[in-house]
Amino acid sequence: MSSPASSRGNPSMGDVLRSVAVIGLIVLVVWAFGRIFFTNDVEKTIEPIDYAKVVEQARPAASFELLAPTSLPKGWEARSARFDPQAWHLGVFTDSGDYIGLEQIKTSVDRAVDRFAEGSKPAGTAEVDGRTWKVRSGPKGRWIYVRGDDGVTTLINSSASRKTVESYISSLSTS
Repeated sequence: MSSPASSRGNPSMGDVLRSVAVIGLIVLVVWAFGRIFFTNDVEKTIEPIDYAKVVEQARPAASFELLAPTSLPKGWEARSARFDPQAWHLGVFTDSGDYIGLEQIKTSVDRAVDRFAEGSKPAGTAEVDGRTWKVRSGPKGRWIYVRGDDGVTTLINSSASRKTVESYISSLSTS
């Protein structure tokens, strides 16, 4: 009487298919685990905020005229807002995914540029609502608009077009 043939040296097609299925399942589980726990899509993880509430609380405590848009265009979202007695930040995304960051800080224009617009180069000036802004071109097509008033520097750093940035600047108000 002979014993069944060993499949160690010559696996059957069923053995091969089972092995491939097990390996495929392991790869799928590892991929899903990585996708869920190690993907960092910042634009999707940072929820929109109600910046108007932050502005309402910050303005009385500010020692400078705090600027903020009276409202954002449809599809735009505020994603970050921070205030301390020396600085104000508001970060928004446009409906096309461009970022516009507003910084107001009690420091010189040169120090603000060093901090928020490193690597940018002078690109002239722009007149927006009767105020002159220094314009700088930054890495990766960014536009930086900056001006200083009474020891407070206002800096806009954006990946949006100049037209969009200037429209945003026009929407800024102190009230």
